[in-house]
Amino acid sequence: MMTTATLARRMTSVLCLLSLLTATALEGHQRRPQNARNASGAAGRQNRPGERGFAAQIANRDTDQSGTLSLEELSGGRMGIRKALFDAIDRDGDGQISMSEAKAADRIDSYQGEPKEIEFEGKTWNATHAIGAEVKEFKGQKALHIAGREQCLAFLPDVDFKNGTIEVDMAGDIFTGLVFRVRDGGKRTEKVYFRPQNSGTAKHQNTVQYSVIGRPDGHWSALRRNSPGKYESGAEIKQSEWFHVRLEVKDSKVEVFVNDESVLRVDPMLDGGSEGAIGVWGWDSYFANYKYTKK
Repeated sequence: MMTTATLARRMTSVLCLLSLLTATALEGHQRRPQNARNASGAAGRQNRPGERGFAAQIANRDTDQSGTLSLEELSGGRMGIRKALFDAIDRDGDGQISMSEAKAADRIDSYQGEPKEIEFEGKTWNATHAIGAEVKEFKGQKALHIAGREQCLAFLPDVDFKNGTIEVDMAGDIFTGLVFRVRDGGKRTEKVYFRPQNSGTAKHQNTVQYSVIGRPDGHWSALRRNSPGKYESGAEIKQSEWFHVRLEVKDSKVEVFVNDESVLRVDPMLDGGSEGAIGVWGWDSYFANYKYTKK
């Protein structure tokens, strides 16, 4: 019969063995080469779906190893590509985005596209930063249609605007809006845009947004994080339905009207009393009856 002292000694031996095994395992993990851990992390990042850039999407989401991507293969990505944007990238219209087409779209999206102009309503628009830009009918109106992503804008480069009024009819399922005081060829601009998909939902107060392209603290996420509720608000609009927008800009202030109702006022704007061109912005958006008055 085992005595209490013998049992205690055996239990102590087992605990010591377990402690030794645990320490050895931890030491082995700590001694794993740094470059091996970095290589593993890099491989995981390279193979993760949703990397930025269309060329990266082909590398990460080409499930059939064809070297091209269909709309179906892209539809599940974080980038949320829409058919209008897909069609704009698919320059040869074969229903597939090739690596060369993807790289061309990436160049445009990073402000390196070929100069592109489009005539609309008697004005010449610089659409270099729009992956797709055309004039077409939409729900009873002749419209300027642009497609792209975060940097997608078309502007009037010969207009020097500081104070005044800008108004337009616009429509879109998702992000669509206006840019003003556009500088540096479109790389820096104040922006007011709309998220029609949020109107009337739990995110209603995130329907209207002021932001600034070209400065990190002007990105919508930074503004929401640092100043909740100051640069965004709600508005009653519907997806893919026309609504009228008017901006009244004076020095460092902008007031936003939707269908003649004031929905947002920003004072002061981040870039103060700057000057520059004016235009439109959107991921898959339609614009008509654009007009402005300088004061």
